[in-house]
Formats: sequence, structure tokens, C-alpha cells
Amino acid sequence: MKIHILLLLIYFSLLEVNCAKDKPLNNNENVPGLPPATQIGANTFGCLLNGVPWVPQGSNGTNNLSIDYDPGFNNGIFGISAYRKTALENTSIAIGIGDSMTLITPPYTFHIGFRNIGGSFYSDLTYCQRMSTDSLHFTKGFITIIKIDRINKIIAGLFDCTLFNEKCGDTIKLTKGRFDFKF
Repeated sequence: MKIHILLLLIYFSLLEVNCAKDKPLNNNENVPGLPPATQIGANTFGCLLNGVPWVPQGSNGTNNLSIDYDPGFNNGIFGISAYRKTALENTSIAIGIGDSMTLITPPYTFHIGFRNIGGSFYSDLTYCQRMSTDSLHFTKGFITIIKIDRINKIIAGLFDCTLFNEKCGDTIKLTKGRFDFKF
């Protein structure tokens, strides 16, 4: 009997270790220069762009931060588009999930290898984009949906990803990413 209990304890310990490997990085901590990782519908977005804080800023005549969440299309789609336009910089970041949002229960992590998840980065000097069906681009990372509150219309989450394009030769790292929106 003691051996069975010991084997069960070992089994559950190994199971816990295996599950822990699949968990995304902890992006919840406060990072100077980024908005806090909240879940209240604060309409915030930010990440570290190659280690430097990046948040939407400036105006080109449109909102510098927008969200698209449609639970009725393709089992639920979700996308964020943000840009930063200053005298010295013109960059934009877009991330999105192309289906299955209505089929998940948060917290839920979409790994970049998922068939309909993508991201892009644009700069006046560089353009790199990732779509899972495009073999010219290599990326890794995740988007974790922490909260979807369909009654109060709040969606919040975290992301980390690496974008690479052989044509432009640049690697873009978006880390410690967080978003919190009303939709």
C-alpha cells in the first residue's frame, strides 16, 4: 500500500513538473515604462520592444490603439493594433488570434505555432511579419488570454513573441507584453 501511495506521489510530482514547462513566462510583474497588467478594462497595451518600453503614442489621424473582438466570426477572433508616431519614430505592432476564442476558458495560452495566430511589427526602417502559413518567417512565443468577461465586455492578457524575416534580416522581440481592453 505504501508503495502505491509513493508511486502516485511520484507520478503527480512528475505531472506537475511537466505542466509547469508549458506555462508562459510571468509577465504580471510591474515593469517601469509599461502599464500595469490589469484585468479591469483599462484600455491599455504595452510591451518591451527589444528590451525598451513601448506603448502607443502620438497620432496619425486615427486612434493609436484599437481592438477587434468578434465572438461570432470563425468561433471568435481577436486582434490588437497599436502604433507609436513621434518626431523620431513611426512604428506599429499588431497581434491577433484568428479563431477559437469562444471555445476557450481563461486563462488559456495560444502558442505561436497555433494555426491562426500571428503578429507583425512595422517601422519606417524595418518590416517583419509572421503568419503561421508563411514558411519564410520564423517566430516563437505565446498570447495568454487571462480574462474574457462577456457581460462586462473585458478582455485582458499577456504576450511574448519573436518575429523574424529573412528578407529584412531583423529579429524583433516583444516581451513582457500586456493588454487590458473594453470591447
